[in-house]
Amino acid sequence: MPSPANPSPAYKRFEQSMKIDYSAWKNGTPYDIAVLAKFTPEERDLLTDELCKKSSLDWRDVEALRALATPKAIERVGRAAETQTDGAGIEAFMDDIVAQGWTPDIEDRFIEKLERVMSFTGALDRLYEIAQEHPTPAVMKQLLRNARIATDATVRYSTGGFLLELTGHVDTRYTFDPAIRPHLLALNSDDYKTYKAAVAWLEQKVANPKV
Repeated sequence: MPSPANPSPAYKRFEQSMKIDYSAWKNGTPYDIAVLAKFTPEERDLLTDELCKKSSLDWRDVEALRALATPKAIERVGRAAETQTDGAGIEAFMDDIVAQGWTPDIEDRFIEKLERVMSFTGALDRLYEIAQEHPTPAVMKQLLRNARIATDATVRYSTGGFLLELTGHVDTRYTFDPAIRPHLLALNSDDYKTYKAAVAWLEQKVANPKV
């Protein structure tokens, strides 16, 4: 990160917080957002330019750009919301939901992100949070589609568990209930009959919610 000619203590502190080691990554430690309020105008512009140059934003970058709140920063977060399907993209997309409400366009964009999501990107839990707030017929249809045919095996299993949680059949999508786990695992079975039986089981559960 480039430094101004005479960086303020606040700038140096934020610069240090951007050095994410394994411990900070594992624990989800954010950048030092609070110190941005003490930046000089030059420093705010410099940081905005640096973050906006990134081809793909991290969720920490999204938080920093939100806090900077310059027109350029806001525009860059908006582009991440449109194009990224990882955790940062979904984080940015949530801003659009707050600003616009749940519109047909927002729903279409959300379903597209559901369809493209991969595991281990930090996006799944955020997507599930949105789906819990907006379990529309179209969203439920895409969730079932993910459980059936997502190319990512973890997404199939995870979405199946989430659907059971959403419809009141389990308390948590991370269930290890021996009566349920085999059905979720079978969503990725190479045996067609076993796979079809698991899909039918899940569809029956979703069609008969306990909530």
